[in-house]
Amino acid sequence: MKKTYFWLIYCRTKSVWNNDLPFQKCYAQDIINHFLNSYNYTMNNIKNKMGYFYLYNFSLKNIPLSYCENDNNILLNNGILDKNTPLNKNMKNKKNNFFKLLEYEYLAIKIVLYYLKCSLRFLIFTLVHFYLFFYNCFNIVLYIIRKRILNNKNKQLNYYFSIPINLYNCFVTIYKISKRNNSSEFNFKIDDLAFLGSGFIYDKRGYILTAAHNITHLEEDTFLIKNCDDFYLAKVSGLHDESDICVMKIISKKKFPYIPLDTKRENLKQGELVITFGQIQNFDKETCSIGIVNQPKQTFSKFTSFNKNQQPCLYPFIQISNPINNGMSGSPLIDQYGNLVGMIQKKIDNYGLALPVNILKNITEYLQYKGIYKEPFLGIILKEKEFTIKNSLSSKKELKVHDILSNSPADISGLKKEDVLLSINNQNIKNICEVHEILNSTSDKFINVEILRQNKKLKFKVKTQNYI
Repeated sequence: MKKTYFWLIYCRTKSVWNNDLPFQKCYAQDIINHFLNSYNYTMNNIKNKMGYFYLYNFSLKNIPLSYCENDNNILLNNGILDKNTPLNKNMKNKKNNFFKLLEYEYLAIKIVLYYLKCSLRFLIFTLVHFYLFFYNCFNIVLYIIRKRILNNKNKQLNYYFSIPINLYNCFVTIYKISKRNNSSEFNFKIDDLAFLGSGFIYDKRGYILTAAHNITHLEEDTFLIKNCDDFYLAKVSGLHDESDICVMKIISKKKFPYIPLDTKRENLKQGELVITFGQIQNFDKETCSIGIVNQPKQTFSKFTSFNKNQQPCLYPFIQISNPINNGMSGSPLIDQYGNLVGMIQKKIDNYGLALPVNILKNITEYLQYKGIYKEPFLGIILKEKEFTIKNSLSSKKELKVHDILSNSPADISGLKKEDVLLSINNQNIKNICEVHEILNSTSDKFINVEILRQNKKLKFKVKTQNYI
Protein backbone atom coordinates (compact mmCIF):
# COMPACT_ATOMS: atom_id res chain seq x y z
CA MET A 1 0.00 0.00 0.00
CA LYS A 2 2.89 2.39 0.78
CA LYS A 3 4.33 1.76 -2.68
CA THR A 4 0.98 2.78 -4.17
CA TYR A 5 0.99 6.08 -2.24
CA PHE A 6 4.54 6.90 -3.38
CA TRP A 7 3.60 6.01 -6.93
CA LEU A 8 0.67 8.46 -6.79
CA ILE A 9 2.93 11.21 -5.45
CA TYR A 10 5.47 10.51 -8.18
CA CYS A 11 2.85 10.59 -10.97
CA ARG A 12 1.29 13.79 -9.66
CA THR A 13 4.70 15.45 -9.26
CA LYS A 14 5.72 14.51 -12.79
CA SER A 15 2.46 15.80 -14.25
CA VAL A 16 2.57 19.16 -12.47
CA TRP A 17 6.28 19.60 -13.20
CA ASN A 18 5.67 19.18 -16.94
CA ASN A 19 2.47 21.22 -17.17
CA ASP A 20 2.08 23.59 -14.23
CA LEU A 21 5.57 24.99 -13.51
CA PRO A 22 6.30 27.65 -16.18
CA PHE A 23 6.94 30.16 -13.39
CA GLN A 24 10.69 29.63 -12.96
CA LYS A 25 11.50 29.76 -16.67
CA CYS A 26 9.39 32.85 -17.34
CA TYR A 27 10.65 34.72 -14.29
CA ALA A 28 14.32 33.96 -15.00
CA GLN A 29 13.94 35.12 -18.60
CA ASP A 30 12.19 38.26 -17.40
CA ILE A 31 15.09 39.06 -15.05
CA ILE A 32 17.64 38.75 -17.89
CA ASN A 33 15.59 40.96 -20.20
CA HIS A 34 15.12 43.50 -17.46
CA PHE A 35 18.86 43.57 -16.74
CA LEU A 36 19.74 44.20 -20.39
CA ASN A 37 17.11 46.91 -20.74
CA SER A 38 18.28 48.64 -17.55
CA TYR A 39 21.92 48.50 -18.64
CA ASN A 40 21.15 49.99 -22.06
CA TYR A 41 18.97 52.66 -20.48
CA THR A 42 21.73 53.62 -18.03
CA MET A 43 24.37 53.84 -20.75
CA ASN A 44 22.16 55.98 -22.97
CA ASN A 45 21.20 58.22 -20.07
CA ILE A 46 24.84 58.87 -19.13
CA LYS A 47 25.80 59.49 -22.71
CA ASN A 48 22.99 61.99 -23.20
CA LYS A 49 23.74 63.93 -20.02
CA MET A 50 27.54 63.94 -20.01
CA GLY A 51 28.10 63.88 -23.69
CA TYR A 52 31.64 62.55 -23.64
CA PHE A 53 31.90 60.32 -20.55
CA TYR A 54 31.31 56.59 -20.59
CA LEU A 55 30.64 54.08 -17.90
CA TYR A 56 34.11 52.48 -18.02
CA ASN A 57 35.74 55.93 -17.47
CA PHE A 58 33.94 56.57 -14.19
CA SER A 59 36.77 57.36 -11.83
CA LEU A 60 37.88 60.49 -10.06
CA LYS A 61 41.31 60.03 -11.60
CA ASN A 62 39.86 60.77 -15.04
CA ILE A 63 38.16 64.05 -14.05
CA PRO A 64 39.76 66.97 -15.95
CA LEU A 65 41.58 69.59 -13.84
CA SER A 66 39.50 72.29 -15.44
CA TYR A 67 36.60 71.11 -13.29
CA CYS A 68 38.55 71.56 -10.09
CA GLU A 69 40.95 74.46 -10.85
CA ASN A 70 40.43 77.96 -12.20
CA ASP A 71 40.86 78.70 -15.85
CA ASN A 72 43.53 81.30 -16.76
CA ASN A 73 40.88 83.40 -18.43
CA ILE A 74 38.73 83.60 -15.33
CA LEU A 75 38.94 86.91 -13.38
CA LEU A 76 39.35 86.60 -9.65
CA ASN A 77 38.70 89.19 -6.98
CA ASN A 78 40.95 88.32 -4.04
CA GLY A 79 40.75 84.71 -5.08
CA ILE A 80 36.97 84.81 -5.44
CA LEU A 81 35.15 84.67 -8.72
CA ASP A 82 33.39 87.85 -9.51
CA LYS A 83 29.67 87.49 -9.73
CA ASN A 84 29.58 89.76 -12.70
CA THR A 85 32.01 87.58 -14.60
CA PRO A 86 30.33 86.18 -17.71
CA LEU A 87 31.93 82.79 -17.12
CA ASN A 88 30.27 82.40 -13.72
CA LYS A 89 27.32 80.51 -15.16
CA ASN A 90 29.58 78.15 -17.09
CA MET A 91 31.58 77.33 -13.95
CA LYS A 92 28.44 76.44 -12.04
CA ASN A 93 27.47 73.99 -14.75
CA LYS A 94 30.91 72.41 -14.58
CA LYS A 95 30.65 72.06 -10.79
CA ASN A 96 27.25 70.35 -11.17
CA ASN A 97 28.81 67.92 -13.60
CA PHE A 98 31.55 67.23 -11.07
CA PHE A 99 29.02 66.21 -8.38
CA LYS A 100 27.19 64.07 -10.89
CA LEU A 101 30.43 62.19 -11.43
CA LEU A 102 30.61 61.52 -7.71
CA GLU A 103 27.10 59.98 -7.86
CA TYR A 104 28.01 57.77 -10.82
CA GLU A 105 31.05 56.55 -8.89
CA TYR A 106 28.63 54.33 -6.88
CA LEU A 107 26.56 53.23 -9.88
CA ALA A 108 28.16 49.77 -10.09
CA ILE A 109 27.40 49.09 -6.42
CA LYS A 110 23.78 50.14 -6.91
CA ILE A 111 23.44 47.81 -9.89
CA VAL A 112 24.86 44.89 -7.90
CA LEU A 113 22.54 45.56 -4.95
CA TYR A 114 19.54 45.87 -7.24
CA TYR A 115 20.10 42.51 -8.87
CA LEU A 116 20.84 40.88 -5.53
CA LYS A 117 17.35 42.01 -4.53
CA CYS A 118 15.93 40.55 -7.74
CA SER A 119 17.70 37.24 -7.12
CA LEU A 120 16.45 37.11 -3.54
CA ARG A 121 12.90 37.91 -4.70
CA PHE A 122 13.15 35.17 -7.32
CA LEU A 123 14.33 32.67 -4.69
CA ILE A 124 11.45 33.52 -2.33
CA PHE A 125 8.86 33.28 -5.11
CA THR A 126 10.32 29.93 -6.17
CA LEU A 127 10.16 28.50 -2.64
CA VAL A 128 6.56 29.65 -2.22
CA HIS A 129 5.61 28.14 -5.56
CA PHE A 130 7.23 24.82 -4.70
CA TYR A 131 5.45 24.81 -1.34
CA LEU A 132 2.09 25.27 -3.04
CA PHE A 133 3.01 22.62 -5.60
CA PHE A 134 3.88 19.93 -3.03
CA TYR A 135 0.88 20.91 -0.92
CA ASN A 136 -1.31 20.28 -3.96
CA CYS A 137 0.25 16.83 -4.54
CA PHE A 138 -0.05 15.66 -0.94
CA ASN A 139 -3.55 17.08 -0.62
CA ILE A 140 -4.77 14.98 -3.55
CA VAL A 141 -3.09 11.82 -2.22
CA LEU A 142 -4.57 12.34 1.24
CA TYR A 143 -8.00 12.87 -0.32
CA ILE A 144 -7.73 9.52 -2.07
CA ILE A 145 -6.59 7.80 1.13
CA ARG A 146 -9.42 9.43 3.07
CA LYS A 147 -11.97 8.07 0.62
CA ARG A 148 -10.56 4.57 1.22
CA ILE A 149 -10.80 3.78 -2.47
CA LEU A 150 -7.32 2.29 -2.46
CA ASN A 151 -8.35 -0.09 0.34
CA ASN A 152 -10.95 -1.66 -1.89
CA LYS A 153 -9.84 -5.06 -3.18
CA ASN A 154 -11.77 -4.62 -6.40
CA LYS A 155 -10.06 -3.01 -9.37
CA GLN A 156 -11.18 0.54 -10.06
CA LEU A 157 -11.87 2.41 -13.27
CA ASN A 158 -10.75 5.70 -11.68
CA TYR A 159 -9.83 7.15 -8.31
CA TYR A 160 -13.02 8.95 -7.40
CA PHE A 161 -16.41 7.47 -8.23
CA SER A 162 -16.09 4.10 -9.85
CA ILE A 163 -17.57 0.68 -10.47
CA PRO A 164 -15.37 -2.37 -9.89
CA ILE A 165 -14.41 -4.05 -13.14
CA ASN A 166 -15.35 -7.49 -11.83
CA LEU A 167 -18.96 -6.29 -11.42
CA TYR A 168 -19.29 -6.32 -15.20
CA ASN A 169 -17.80 -9.81 -15.35
CA CYS A 170 -19.90 -11.29 -12.53
CA PHE A 171 -23.23 -10.03 -13.87
CA VAL A 172 -25.48 -12.62 -15.56
CA THR A 173 -28.68 -12.60 -17.58
CA ILE A 174 -31.07 -15.49 -17.01
CA TYR A 175 -33.04 -17.16 -19.81
CA LYS A 176 -35.18 -20.25 -20.13
CA ILE A 177 -35.89 -22.59 -22.99
CA SER A 178 -38.82 -25.01 -23.02
CA LYS A 179 -37.50 -27.44 -25.62
CA ARG A 180 -34.37 -29.52 -25.23
CA ASN A 181 -33.14 -32.44 -27.28
CA ASN A 182 -31.77 -35.61 -25.72
CA SER A 183 -28.33 -35.39 -27.35
CA SER A 184 -25.20 -34.80 -25.30
CA GLU A 185 -24.67 -31.46 -27.02
CA PHE A 186 -27.22 -28.80 -26.25
CA ASN A 187 -28.08 -26.73 -29.33
CA PHE A 188 -30.42 -23.77 -29.29
CA LYS A 189 -31.35 -20.63 -31.18
CA ILE A 190 -31.39 -17.16 -29.72
CA ASP A 191 -35.02 -16.78 -30.78
CA ASP A 192 -35.94 -19.79 -28.61
CA LEU A 193 -34.73 -18.08 -25.42
CA ALA A 194 -37.21 -16.41 -23.07
CA PHE A 195 -35.82 -13.62 -20.90
CA LEU A 196 -36.37 -14.09 -17.14
CA GLY A 197 -34.30 -11.49 -15.32
CA SER A 198 -30.94 -10.44 -13.92
CA GLY A 199 -28.55 -11.99 -11.44
CA PHE A 200 -24.94 -12.00 -10.30
CA ILE A 201 -22.26 -14.54 -9.39
CA TYR A 202 -21.32 -14.47 -5.70
CA ASP A 203 -19.09 -17.58 -5.61
CA LYS A 204 -16.20 -18.46 -7.92
CA ARG A 205 -17.66 -21.97 -8.39
CA GLY A 206 -20.53 -20.44 -10.36
CA TYR A 207 -23.25 -19.87 -7.74
CA ILE A 208 -25.74 -17.18 -8.75
CA LEU A 209 -28.17 -15.02 -6.81
CA THR A 210 -31.40 -13.79 -8.37
CA ALA A 211 -34.96 -12.96 -7.37
CA ALA A 212 -37.17 -15.99 -6.76
CA HIS A 213 -40.09 -14.57 -8.73
CA ASN A 214 -37.91 -14.70 -11.88
CA ILE A 215 -37.83 -18.51 -11.77
CA THR A 216 -40.94 -20.47 -12.75
CA HIS A 217 -41.68 -24.05 -13.87
CA LEU A 218 -38.61 -25.55 -12.25
CA GLU A 219 -39.21 -29.07 -13.58
CA GLU A 220 -40.24 -28.18 -17.12
CA ASP A 221 -37.83 -25.45 -18.19
CA THR A 222 -34.11 -25.48 -18.90
CA PHE A 223 -32.24 -22.44 -17.64
CA LEU A 224 -29.45 -20.71 -19.53
CA ILE A 225 -27.06 -18.16 -18.09
CA LYS A 226 -25.38 -15.50 -20.21
CA ASN A 227 -22.11 -14.26 -18.74
CA CYS A 228 -19.66 -12.12 -20.75
CA ASP A 229 -21.26 -13.16 -24.08
CA ASP A 230 -20.96 -16.86 -23.14
CA PHE A 231 -23.91 -19.16 -22.45
CA TYR A 232 -24.00 -21.84 -19.76
CA LEU A 233 -26.56 -24.33 -18.53
CA ALA A 234 -27.70 -23.77 -14.94
CA LYS A 235 -29.82 -25.46 -12.31
CA VAL A 236 -31.71 -24.20 -9.26
CA SER A 237 -29.96 -25.05 -5.98
CA GLY A 238 -32.54 -23.53 -3.65
CA LEU A 239 -35.45 -21.11 -3.58
CA HIS A 240 -37.19 -19.19 -0.79
CA ASP A 241 -40.45 -17.49 -1.71
CA GLU A 242 -40.90 -15.51 1.51
CA SER A 243 -37.65 -13.58 1.06
CA ASP A 244 -37.80 -13.78 -2.77
CA ILE A 245 -34.30 -15.28 -3.02
CA CYS A 246 -33.16 -17.94 -5.46
CA VAL A 247 -29.74 -19.61 -5.69
CA MET A 248 -28.66 -21.15 -9.00
CA LYS A 249 -25.54 -23.08 -10.02
CA ILE A 250 -23.79 -22.86 -13.38
CA ILE A 251 -23.07 -26.35 -14.69
CA SER A 252 -19.38 -25.85 -15.32
CA LYS A 253 -16.05 -26.53 -13.59
CA LYS A 254 -14.74 -23.16 -14.66
CA LYS A 255 -13.85 -20.54 -12.04
CA PHE A 256 -15.91 -17.39 -12.50
CA PRO A 257 -15.36 -13.77 -11.42
CA TYR A 258 -17.64 -12.93 -8.52
CA ILE A 259 -18.68 -10.21 -6.09
CA PRO A 260 -18.57 -11.46 -2.47
CA LEU A 261 -21.44 -11.38 0.02
CA ASP A 262 -19.62 -9.12 2.48
CA THR A 263 -21.67 -7.55 5.28
CA LYS A 264 -19.25 -4.74 6.17
CA ARG A 265 -21.59 -2.19 4.55
CA GLU A 266 -24.85 -3.38 6.05
CA ASN A 267 -25.46 -0.05 7.83
CA LEU A 268 -26.19 2.43 5.05
CA LYS A 269 -27.03 6.09 5.57
CA GLN A 270 -29.77 8.20 4.06
CA GLY A 271 -28.52 10.14 1.04
CA GLU A 272 -25.63 7.77 0.35
CA LEU A 273 -24.83 7.11 -3.31
CA VAL A 274 -25.64 3.64 -4.66
CA ILE A 275 -25.33 2.00 -8.09
CA THR A 276 -27.56 -0.53 -9.84
CA PHE A 277 -26.41 -2.66 -12.74
CA GLY A 278 -28.93 -4.85 -14.54
CA GLN A 279 -30.52 -6.05 -17.75
CA ILE A 280 -33.75 -4.38 -18.86
CA GLN A 281 -36.22 -6.50 -20.76
CA ASN A 282 -36.04 -6.02 -24.56
CA PHE A 283 -32.68 -4.23 -24.24
CA ASP A 284 -29.58 -5.77 -25.78
CA LYS A 285 -27.05 -4.52 -23.22
CA GLU A 286 -26.86 -3.99 -19.49
CA THR A 287 -27.77 -0.67 -17.89
CA CYS A 288 -26.11 1.20 -15.04
CA SER A 289 -27.81 3.88 -12.94
CA ILE A 290 -26.76 6.01 -9.98
CA GLY A 291 -29.10 7.10 -7.19
CA ILE A 292 -29.28 7.65 -3.45
CA VAL A 293 -30.57 5.74 -0.45
CA ASN A 294 -33.96 7.21 0.42
CA GLN A 295 -34.42 4.97 3.46
CA PRO A 296 -31.94 2.24 4.51
CA LYS A 297 -34.58 0.29 6.47
CA GLN A 298 -38.00 0.81 4.94
CA THR A 299 -40.90 -1.27 6.29
CA PHE A 300 -44.42 -1.93 4.99
CA SER A 301 -46.88 -2.74 7.75
CA LYS A 302 -49.91 -2.48 5.43
CA PHE A 303 -48.41 -4.13 2.37
CA THR A 304 -50.07 -7.57 2.47
CA SER A 305 -49.22 -8.87 -1.01
CA PHE A 306 -45.47 -8.62 -1.10
CA ASN A 307 -44.73 -12.02 -2.68
CA LYS A 308 -46.64 -14.49 -4.84
CA ASN A 309 -47.99 -16.25 -1.72
CA GLN A 310 -49.81 -13.01 -0.83
CA GLN A 311 -47.90 -12.75 2.43
CA PRO A 312 -47.05 -9.50 4.22
CA CYS A 313 -43.58 -8.01 4.08
CA LEU A 314 -41.42 -9.50 6.83
CA TYR A 315 -38.13 -7.70 6.23
CA PRO A 316 -36.93 -4.09 6.10
CA PHE A 317 -35.76 -3.05 2.63
CA ILE A 318 -33.33 -0.53 1.22
CA GLN A 319 -35.42 2.12 -0.54
CA ILE A 320 -33.49 3.75 -3.40
CA SER A 321 -34.13 6.46 -5.98
CA ASN A 322 -32.54 4.50 -8.86
CA PRO A 323 -34.93 3.79 -11.75
CA ILE A 324 -35.92 0.11 -11.69
CA ASN A 325 -37.34 -1.40 -14.88
CA ASN A 326 -38.68 -4.80 -15.87
CA GLY A 327 -35.88 -7.33 -15.88
CA MET A 328 -33.69 -5.70 -13.24
CA SER A 329 -35.00 -7.88 -10.41
CA GLY A 330 -32.10 -9.90 -9.06
CA SER A 331 -29.41 -7.40 -10.09
CA PRO A 332 -26.81 -6.25 -7.53
CA LEU A 333 -26.89 -2.98 -5.63
CA ILE A 334 -23.46 -1.60 -4.72
CA ASP A 335 -22.15 1.48 -2.95
CA GLN A 336 -19.71 4.02 -4.38
CA TYR A 337 -16.74 1.95 -3.18
CA GLY A 338 -17.80 -1.21 -5.01
CA ASN A 339 -19.18 -3.09 -1.99
CA LEU A 340 -22.32 -5.19 -2.38
CA VAL A 341 -25.10 -3.74 -0.20
CA GLY A 342 -28.20 -5.55 -1.49
CA MET A 343 -30.13 -7.21 -4.31
CA ILE A 344 -32.88 -5.51 -6.31
CA GLN A 345 -36.25 -7.23 -5.86
CA LYS A 346 -39.06 -4.96 -6.97
CA LYS A 347 -40.36 -1.45 -7.51
CA ILE A 348 -43.13 0.34 -5.64
CA ASP A 349 -44.33 3.60 -7.20
CA ASN A 350 -41.16 5.41 -8.33
CA TYR A 351 -38.81 3.78 -5.83
CA GLY A 352 -36.76 0.62 -5.97
CA LEU A 353 -36.49 -1.91 -3.15
CA ALA A 354 -33.42 -4.00 -2.40
CA LEU A 355 -33.00 -6.77 0.16
CA PRO A 356 -30.04 -5.94 2.47
CA VAL A 357 -26.86 -7.96 2.14
CA ASN A 358 -26.92 -9.20 5.76
CA ILE A 359 -30.22 -11.03 5.11
CA LEU A 360 -29.02 -12.19 1.70
CA LYS A 361 -25.89 -13.80 3.09
CA ASN A 362 -27.55 -15.91 5.78
CA ILE A 363 -30.44 -17.17 3.65
CA THR A 364 -28.17 -17.82 0.66
CA GLU A 365 -25.86 -20.09 2.67
CA TYR A 366 -28.82 -22.29 3.66
CA LEU A 367 -30.14 -22.44 0.10
CA GLN A 368 -26.71 -23.22 -1.35
CA TYR A 369 -25.89 -26.13 0.96
CA LYS A 370 -29.32 -27.43 2.02
CA GLY A 371 -31.62 -26.31 -0.80
CA ILE A 372 -34.31 -25.00 1.55
CA TYR A 373 -34.64 -22.33 4.19
CA LYS A 374 -37.01 -21.77 7.08
CA GLU A 375 -36.93 -18.69 9.25
CA PRO A 376 -35.63 -19.23 12.81
CA PHE A 377 -38.55 -20.01 15.09
CA LEU A 378 -39.06 -18.39 18.51
CA GLY A 379 -42.67 -19.32 19.20
CA ILE A 380 -43.93 -15.86 20.13
CA ILE A 381 -46.70 -13.73 18.70
CA LEU A 382 -45.84 -10.04 18.84
CA LYS A 383 -48.19 -7.09 18.75
CA GLU A 384 -47.29 -3.47 18.17
CA LYS A 385 -48.98 -0.98 20.47
CA GLU A 386 -48.83 2.79 20.27
CA PHE A 387 -49.63 4.91 23.32
CA THR A 388 -49.40 8.56 24.29
CA ILE A 389 -47.05 9.64 27.04
CA LYS A 390 -48.82 11.39 29.90
CA ASN A 391 -48.69 15.19 30.04
CA SER A 392 -47.14 15.19 26.59
CA LEU A 393 -48.24 15.26 22.99
CA SER A 394 -45.58 12.76 21.90
CA SER A 395 -46.33 9.08 21.35
CA LYS A 396 -44.26 5.93 21.69
CA LYS A 397 -44.46 2.46 20.20
CA GLU A 398 -43.79 -0.71 22.10
CA LEU A 399 -43.59 -4.31 20.93
CA LYS A 400 -45.41 -6.59 23.35
CA VAL A 401 -45.54 -10.38 23.53
CA HIS A 402 -49.17 -11.15 22.75
CA ASP A 403 -48.93 -14.93 23.06
CA ILE A 404 -46.36 -17.73 23.44
CA LEU A 405 -46.63 -21.18 21.92
CA SER A 406 -46.28 -24.08 24.33
CA ASN A 407 -42.87 -25.82 24.40
CA SER A 408 -41.46 -23.27 21.98
CA PRO A 409 -37.93 -21.82 22.39
CA ALA A 410 -39.41 -18.65 23.93
CA ASP A 411 -41.50 -20.68 26.39
CA ILE A 412 -38.54 -22.83 27.40
CA SER A 413 -36.26 -19.82 27.94
CA GLY A 414 -38.74 -18.12 30.32
CA LEU A 415 -40.45 -15.42 28.24
CA LYS A 416 -44.04 -14.64 29.23
CA LYS A 417 -47.08 -12.90 27.86
CA GLU A 418 -47.21 -9.11 28.24
CA ASP A 419 -43.44 -8.86 28.20
CA VAL A 420 -42.27 -5.78 26.29
CA LEU A 421 -39.50 -6.58 23.80
CA LEU A 422 -36.65 -4.05 24.06
CA SER A 423 -33.71 -5.47 22.11
CA ILE A 424 -32.31 -8.57 20.41
CA ASN A 425 -28.54 -9.08 20.24
CA ASN A 426 -28.05 -5.57 21.65
CA GLN A 427 -30.06 -4.01 18.80
CA ASN A 428 -33.06 -1.92 19.80
CA ILE A 429 -36.36 -3.22 18.44
CA LYS A 430 -39.07 -0.85 17.22
CA ASN A 431 -41.25 -3.01 14.97
CA ILE A 432 -41.84 -6.61 13.90
CA CYS A 433 -39.80 -6.25 10.69
CA GLU A 434 -36.67 -5.57 12.71
CA VAL A 435 -37.20 -8.83 14.60
CA HIS A 436 -37.37 -10.74 11.31
CA GLU A 437 -34.27 -8.93 10.04
CA ILE A 438 -32.18 -10.00 13.03
CA LEU A 439 -33.45 -13.58 12.99
CA ASN A 440 -32.74 -13.96 9.27
CA SER A 441 -29.35 -12.27 9.33
CA THR A 442 -27.75 -14.29 12.12
CA SER A 443 -26.35 -17.79 11.84
CA ASP A 444 -26.03 -18.29 15.60
CA LYS A 445 -28.31 -20.79 17.29
CA PHE A 446 -28.77 -18.51 20.30
CA ILE A 447 -29.96 -14.92 20.53
CA ASN A 448 -29.88 -12.52 23.48
CA VAL A 449 -33.28 -11.01 24.24
CA GLU A 450 -33.89 -8.07 26.57
CA ILE A 451 -37.44 -7.46 27.83
CA LEU A 452 -39.28 -5.19 30.21
CA ARG A 453 -41.43 -6.99 32.80
CA GLN A 454 -43.17 -5.05 35.57
CA ASN A 455 -40.81 -2.08 35.10
CA LYS A 456 -37.77 -4.34 35.42
CA LYS A 457 -35.35 -5.11 32.62
CA LEU A 458 -34.54 -8.78 32.20
CA LYS A 459 -32.24 -10.62 29.80
CA PHE A 460 -32.74 -14.11 28.36
CA LYS A 461 -30.74 -16.37 26.08
CA VAL A 462 -33.10 -18.04 23.62
CA LYS A 463 -32.21 -20.99 21.41
CA THR A 464 -33.68 -20.63 17.94
CA GLN A 465 -34.96 -23.47 15.80
CA ASN A 466 -34.98 -23.90 12.03
CA TYR A 467 -37.59 -26.34 10.80
CA ILE A 468 -35.77 -27.75 7.77
